Amino acid sequence: MFYFYSDSKQPITGDIAIWNMNGTRCYLTHYDNYLFLQFVSNNKLSSEMEKKQARHEQTICEKKLEFWKRHPKYVHEDAVAGIALLKKNWRTDHV
Repeated sequence: MFYFYSDSKQPITGDIAIWNMNGTRCYLTHYDNYLFLQFVSNNKLSSEMEKKQARHEQTICEKKLEFWKRHPKYVHEDAVAGIALLKKNWRTDHV
């Protein structure tokens, strides 16, 4: 079972021009996943297995966030604005 990130090291297939992608949008997609995983790992209603899996995937997600931060089409100011909106949507700014 996994939420977003499996342990498999399968290569990306197809013609994906990763350097032409919007680095900020990709970063925010993973940040949204991170907030969900954080919710699961901190939720008292989550089982221990769910919490363990969420914490494991958080470490994978953190690596992906670091990758996208270094992407040439990542704009930090836009990411900060997107993070604020995501936190508001997840209500983590009220906890």
